[in-house]
Amino acid sequence: MKGTTMQRATRIGGKSKTAAVCLALAAGSLAPATGCSGKAEATAESKKGKLVQVEPIGRADLKEVLVYVADLKPTVEIKIYSTVPDRILYFPWKDGDEIKRGQRIALIRSEGLGKGLEGLAAQLEALDVQIKSQEDDVRRSELLLKSGALNQQTYDKQVFGLEATRAQRKALEANRGQLAITASNASIESPIDGVIAGKLLEKGDMAVPQMPLCRVLAIEQLTANLALIEEDVRKVQVGQKVELHLDAYPGRTFGGAVTAVMPYLDAQTRTNNVEVTIDNSPDPETDRRLLKPGMYGRAELVVAERRDALVAPEQALLLDNKILEQQKPGETLRKVFVVKGDAAEQRLVKVGARKGSLLEVLDGLGEGERIVVRGQHELRGGDKIEIATASN
Repeated sequence: MKGTTMQRATRIGGKSKTAAVCLALAAGSLAPATGCSGKAEATAESKKGKLVQVEPIGRADLKEVLVYVADLKPTVEIKIYSTVPDRILYFPWKDGDEIKRGQRIALIRSEGLGKGLEGLAAQLEALDVQIKSQEDDVRRSELLLKSGALNQQTYDKQVFGLEATRAQRKALEANRGQLAITASNASIESPIDGVIAGKLLEKGDMAVPQMPLCRVLAIEQLTANLALIEEDVRKVQVGQKVELHLDAYPGRTFGGAVTAVMPYLDAQTRTNNVEVTIDNSPDPETDRRLLKPGMYGRAELVVAERRDALVAPEQALLLDNKILEQQKPGETLRKVFVVKGDAAEQRLVKVGARKGSLLEVLDGLGEGERIVVRGQHELRGGDKIEIATASN
């Protein structure tokens, strides 16, 4: 009975043990397979590296061009005022009319000034009579003084009276001269060749010295003032050629030249004002001036030309704060990743002139070296890379 019981127990135990072993083996057979698969994928990934696109460093002819906003203005703009506060008798011009130097712009009524001049002339004549009489009295008194019939005090009083009258006449003569100038200004002439603009008054209106009648603009040549940043100041000189591209004439270029470079910088903006002058002669085909004050566009200044320069695509040249800290005044630094075997090497590159999307390489790269142009933003120096091909 006991033996029977033991045998049953053993069988039961053996069955349990056999099942456990089978489960353990099953579990063991699965575990290594899973682990091997994960390691294989990781190894494959590490071998492949980060997928990037590259381009070789090449050469190209470059022009260093500065581009600035251009707002056209007349070379001269004069406000025309009337110094005579009276009614306008003649003012036939319209905005846009061309006028020549010395041509009458307006005529202001000046009858009141004429009468004032007549009155001053009459006062001067009366003073002349008075002065002659006083001079005669002084001469007689001088004789009496010498004979002792007149004391010195009385004589001196007569002399002082004569000098006071002479001074009065001098002041009156000055007033008459000033009034005559004002009266002559009743006829207002243009000081320059130009066009009428901003006409505010008409014939019959009252002219007042505080309000301009109009403006005269000189437009045979126009100017554009460029505000150069400090970095560009040393590159621009008087006489340099300028190409002007205007919104009003897309695809067309107008020529100009730098005619003035201010010897100081604006303290508020830290910019240097440069004046560009553009010829605005009438167009031979239309006999009209094509350029107008107020037109807007851009001015391009070629400040340097380089033949067969080493160039790199701009998209490959990266900027970060650490590079900015290293950058010296007048230089431009960028970082780039160069292909070294199956890894990316980070380089610091000094760049110069631009041609479209290409930048001149001044230092840091050699001709033929391959640089990363896509996928570079996620790279660090030493990272494994895989170069993309057409099939990728």
